[in-house]
Amino acid sequence: EGVISLDLYTCGSGRLLPVLPRIEYLFGIHQDTVDEDNSIAISEPPAMVWSHKLRGFRPAKDPLEKDLGIDILSRRVFDLKRPVVSEETEFQQVDVYDVINSRFQSLASYEKSLSNDGSYESLHPELYSPDRIIYLDGQVQSSLKGEIAYHEALVHPALITHPNPKRVAIIGGGEGATLREVLKHNTVETAVMLEIDDEEVDILREFLPEWSDCSDFSDGSESCFDDPRTELYTVDAIEWFIDNFGTLNANANNTTMMRVPKGDVEPFDVM
Repeated sequence: EGVISLDLYTCGSGRLLPVLPRIEYLFGIHQDTVDEDNSIAISEPPAMVWSHKLRGFRPAKDPLEKDLGIDILSRRVFDLKRPVVSEETEFQQVDVYDVINSRFQSLASYEKSLSNDGSYESLHPELYSPDRIIYLDGQVQSSLKGEIAYHEALVHPALITHPNPKRVAIIGGGEGATLREVLKHNTVETAVMLEIDDEEVDILREFLPEWSDCSDFSDGSESCFDDPRTELYTVDAIEWFIDNFGTLNANANNTTMMRVPKGDVEPFDVM
């Protein structure tokens, strides 16, 4: 077995992250092994462990200086650290990473879970799959192994407290997980989701389908976005509420507020 160590840097504003697949292709030399009867050579891909750090001066809003750079890219505790998608939309930078933290999992167990050898790992692959983490503009949003508890706590206290929630508004929530938890309540007749970034919704629907999976309880809809109770508007939420519900204006003596009505949208029970 051998090890190749590389220390790469750029002069200027060019980014190294986009060339990671090329580096792995060029330097990840496969190692041939032989099976038990010494008859078949098996080419095994090498494992690549890497870290990425920024140096020098750059705009303060660089996403790589935030959670993504600090918690994921710069650390070497991950047996697996794989970019799933990295795209810049009209409104923000969207990054999704698959990771296996060596403190809690092992790459060997994950690889064993992909086999059909009858092992415990292969019979329960969901226990050994990588964690998938979403970052918007470098800030962590949620992760596959923690999002359920997070979104349950975000949604259910409010909907359980209300005696009969029928109309619910969701501001943001592009990955669809908040929508999923809202639709679990059979009293809900309409769930209006206001998300300004339609590109983000499309990206996360493709790469994070578990977040918006309603197949367990919806009426034939695999995706919560396709549930007949869902109304998705890709708009600025503040402008949408002002257009449909008006604004609050102070009267002359500035002691009370009066609502200036607009539109014909019914009020919401929970927001």
